[in-house]
Amino acid sequence: MEWYINKGSKVCVLCERTFVEEEAYLSALYDEHSEFIRKDFCVECWDKKGEGDTFSHWKTKVPKKPEAAQRYANIDVFYDLFNKLENENDASRVNFRYVLSLYLMRKKVLKLKSSHKSNGNEYLVLHNVKEDKDTEVLKPQLSKEEVLAVTDEIGKLVNCAPQNSAGNAEAPNFSSL
Repeated sequence: MEWYINKGSKVCVLCERTFVEEEAYLSALYDEHSEFIRKDFCVECWDKKGEGDTFSHWKTKVPKKPEAAQRYANIDVFYDLFNKLENENDASRVNFRYVLSLYLMRKKVLKLKSSHKSNGNEYLVLHNVKEDKDTEVLKPQLSKEEVLAVTDEIGKLVNCAPQNSAGNAEAPNFSSL
């Protein structure tokens, strides 16, 4: 036989006062019609509860709310990284800058102005809204896996949680750029 016990209500069953964060309160299990029912009581109301069919009881407290974690780094961090990588020639840094440019376009910091080919390479001409100037970004031929690897590297660098923690994130579709 499987037993189901309801979660704590975070409200005193007698005075109906809501328990505050880290407040101690008492919980009791009652055997009602062959079913366990949990009832929560503030410390002040515990002695007023009466005996009834109390099966068990315990003292507990409202857990402290976890601090909200910042999911994404400040946009200025990404913008600064993008600018610092401007004259890099290393392939991994070029890839890194390209993916950063896509993110910054999505955040409307950069706007696609045009694209052109030079010496067999494709370049994006982006308007930098913050500085009101144009900049070029080499568009490398990245596979889906390479885009995910660069995105993961960016996340680790700025200590951000991935958007899809299930591990099956899909790469963004960049073919229209």
